[in-house]
Amino acid sequence: MATPAPANGQFQIQTTGQRSPVATRIANFLFKNSILKQRTGLLDNTNDLDFFKYKRFERALLSDDYKSRQQNPKNGLPPISNAQEVQRIFILLIQNQLILPVTKLHYAEVKAIKGWKPNREKPTLKKAEKAVIDPNSYFGWLYTKPNPFILLYSILAIAGVFAVILFPLWPTFMRRGVWYLSMGALGLIGLFFATAIVRLIIYIISLVAFPKPFWLFPNLFEDCGVIESFKPLYGWEEPKQKKRKGKKTKKNKKTDAEGAGAGAGAGEDDKIEHVLTKKEKEAATGVETAANGNVNRRKVTVEEVAE
Repeated sequence: MATPAPANGQFQIQTTGQRSPVATRIANFLFKNSILKQRTGLLDNTNDLDFFKYKRFERALLSDDYKSRQQNPKNGLPPISNAQEVQRIFILLIQNQLILPVTKLHYAEVKAIKGWKPNREKPTLKKAEKAVIDPNSYFGWLYTKPNPFILLYSILAIAGVFAVILFPLWPTFMRRGVWYLSMGALGLIGLFFATAIVRLIIYIISLVAFPKPFWLFPNLFEDCGVIESFKPLYGWEEPKQKKRKGKKTKKNKKTDAEGAGAGAGAGEDDKIEHVLTKKEKEAATGVETAANGNVNRRKVTVEEVAE
């Protein structure tokens, strides 16, 4: 299938356009296998891709589960007993374009690429140029299991198309039954629109006739189930309470302004201090200040005053 692996574990593998049945059966066994512990990542930061490690790939093919299934001839799985045979199967899957070598990028590496954004839930993957057989190497799946019911769905779709095309050839009772069903469906649709119109008319009348608006089937257009849409039968709409901010009259505003002005004036009066002039201080202390800054004390004489 392939040449032996070089010392560095790198392979140059040529892919093929057609998938081998053996490779498909092995991929069908490995895909979503619990031993593989595959996770979902973002290839090129855009597309989801399931990926796994090579060591778990080897562990799954050498497991007892694979050996038990390989013993059943109906499964068509080849025998695998050692690591060299696992490598040959691994190369076979790459040749058939069932797995893809990828590189898991770290946060800083993702930020370094223009236009890419790190994802906390899914790691970012990038396609590797070469496949390296290493226990910690990452590989992504290019394979998805076919839907087992796809054939049944296809047959039912084709049968439905032919049934519609061959409607003129149906028996009379079947065509009559289809006609009754279509009329019943149209009647239900018409009844729904009629209910909506009557409901709106009653609501408009209740705006004038009643203190509260009246609704018939108040949950008719609510986000609920079909049965819940018709429960309750009627209801009164509660008026929405609006928050009203109290407004002061001009008289109250004027009174408040006068009170504020009086308070401010009183505060200023309290702050006023009596300032003595220079002469008043000299007269009180008996000290004179000369022009050169020297302090001269005045002589006080006592005169006798005749009584």
